[in-house]
Amino acid sequence: MMKRPDVIEKIKNLIEQEREIVIDSDDQKLDIDSFTMTLIISFVNDEMGVVLDMETLDFDAFTSLNTLADLIEAEKQN
Repeated sequence: MMKRPDVIEKIKNLIEQEREIVIDSDDQKLDIDSFTMTLIISFVNDEMGVVLDMETLDFDAFTSLNTLADLIEAEKQN
């Protein structure tokens, strides 16, 4: 099972590469478009084995790396 710092680093790298931005902190507000959101959902499923259910997904969780990590950790426990 991947630890939280590793989850944050992998998501950070994905977003930085896709959006061609630099994320300075885990609490930095992310401006994620729907395409990047879909990439994150697929990445989390494929790379981490965590399914983020589109029916119940809280899109507010996509506001920072920390909120994304919280979402992934919560889904891992379900």
